[in-house]
Amino acid sequence: NWIDGNLSVWEDYRKRNNNIIVTLEELNDPKIITLEFMNEIKIDHELYGVTQNPETKCYMMVLNDKCKNCEYLCNSIHFQQNFKNWTSGNNDIDNFIQYTQLSAHGNAEEALEWIPYDKFNNIENIFGKTYRANWIDGKISYWNYSRRNWWRNKNMIVFLKGLDSPKDFTSEFMNEFKIDHNFCGITQNPETKNYVMVLNYKCRKCNDICNAIHFQQNFKNWTSGNDDVDKFIQDTQLSAHIDYEVFENALEWIPFDRFNNIEKSRFDEAYKANWIDGHIYKWNDKNQNWERKKQNMIVTLKILNNSKNIVLEFMNEINKSNGITQNPETKNYMMVLNDECKKCKYTCNAIRFQQNFKDWTSDNDDIDKFIQNAQLSAHKN
Repeated sequence: NWIDGNLSVWEDYRKRNNNIIVTLEELNDPKIITLEFMNEIKIDHELYGVTQNPETKCYMMVLNDKCKNCEYLCNSIHFQQNFKNWTSGNNDIDNFIQYTQLSAHGNAEEALEWIPYDKFNNIENIFGKTYRANWIDGKISYWNYSRRNWWRNKNMIVFLKGLDSPKDFTSEFMNEFKIDHNFCGITQNPETKNYVMVLNYKCRKCNDICNAIHFQQNFKNWTSGNDDVDKFIQDTQLSAHIDYEVFENALEWIPFDRFNNIEKSRFDEAYKANWIDGHIYKWNDKNQNWERKKQNMIVTLKILNNSKNIVLEFMNEINKSNGITQNPETKNYMMVLNDECKKCKYTCNAIRFQQNFKDWTSDNDDIDKFIQNAQLSAHKN
């Protein structure tokens, strides 16, 4: 490990790539260091400098391997420099993982890893030999030059699928699995000694882990208690592949305790409330969770008369709906609707006036109606 690292740019010699891994190769004769010799060395290496072992007095070249394909220190070299630090205990598996890593020149996410089993927590059986788990370190994303290490998507949900034989790992096997999965790596159950694939499901439409997959992986963590409601919400989430579709189309099951300041509106089957969390905006890869906007936004809770007719009841409301909830006292299901102006397609001045109608009265219906009509016409400043 070279503590100071090689010079990167001129800045009083302060700008260096610190703590880089290098190779020290002995020179039998210092006189052989010529321009021709240096050019020959540069075919396979970055030549940084020369040092001397104080005990043996031998001069040594300070080298770093470079990729013949890329002609620089690409991902495959960073992987290769770490080969000595891990093993699966099985040559077939080691060779297979190393092959994928040596092929990942430009995209580190294509490489597999050997993942120690203690890097998973919250492991639970789904069915058969398939388990769901939280991968603490998460999948490699790219090489971080300032930290001299891999940047990872931490605490990601993965699936652990048992293997009958390590010899199953071939390029053909991997390509077949890639149809429905992102193949992250291989681990071993220390109790059963079985080798296990570490997978993440991907969307066939997007060929990636899109928003629909993030929603799907959370299905087991919520239920409305009604199969029709669950299926309807899940269908909207599975159709939300891109960020725009998440905001426009995806509904949520929203626990009733995520609302406060609930007040009955002037309409018999509707209530005004503050939604504490606000609506889903987009997936945050770094935090492995949804980003939300408009915390404590004002919404309308409208009672659903019949959960079996949920599709029909939603047809006229879906474009301004955030999700569904249930009043724990009455057991009524309720649509969670945006207070959105049909004309402006957003919460304009008219909506803000309307939200305040319940807080005042002239004690004369004609005057109230006249003022309210004037306010409902004031869409913009």
